Amino acid sequence: MAKTDLNIPSLGDKFIDLRDSLPGDAYTWSWERPLSQINYLAIHHTGVENQTPSQIANSHITANGWGGIGYHFLIDKQGFVYYTGDISTARANVANLNEQVLGICLIGNFVSGEVPSQEQLDSTHKLCEFLISYSELSNVKSWDKVRGHTELPNQSTPCPGDNWPSWRIQIVEGVSLVFNTPSPNSKSQVDSLQTSLAYVNQQVFTLQEALQEKDKEIMELKKSQPEIARPKDATLTIVGALINLYKFLIPPGKEM
Repeated sequence: MAKTDLNIPSLGDKFIDLRDSLPGDAYTWSWERPLSQINYLAIHHTGVENQTPSQIANSHITANGWGGIGYHFLIDKQGFVYYTGDISTARANVANLNEQVLGICLIGNFVSGEVPSQEQLDSTHKLCEFLISYSELSNVKSWDKVRGHTELPNQSTPCPGDNWPSWRIQIVEGVSLVFNTPSPNSKSQVDSLQTSLAYVNQQVFTLQEALQEKDKEIMELKKSQPEIARPKDATLTIVGALINLYKFLIPPGKEM
């Protein structure tokens, strides 16, 4: 019997093993495969809101005729991660590729603009981070191996939802609005951003000083230049010339 126990410290009490309590077979259905055969962490959504792990397992057994739940992990809106099918078994969640995937399903229906909760995204990140570092999963060693169901070869499904690319980034980067103690890596990123911001602010201040100096130089140059005489109005000049010509041609006392 396939039985691979997991301990995920980053999830703490949010990691709950249901393999022994869920309806159906978590250990032998559908078939056992070596962990070295796994190539992807496949992300799904249930397509239905507010289901419990037991309801999902019963649906897979009664509606689909399966021997147990099709996913290896379920993650609810509060960020609880349920271990539902032993990772040494190929379950039923990606057509023709079940031997190559671990199925991670987020409970909810993420279409028409709906997205997972921040708690779900945070826990999905921690689960995937653990699995990527898990030594037995020799072919899953980068975040590139985290794929939406629709991204896997020869799949014609919108799962895990029409906004998957936007929230995949949060799974990979660990972006969350649930403010916990920052990891050393995130603290380093914050320190780096603060240093960059301080540098930009200093550059802006330096540029402002330089502009003020240039303004002073321009004002001094204006003061030192002699005032340029304004050109006379050309019309007045012509009128004056005609008057002088009139006086020359018709001396005083000779008006007609």
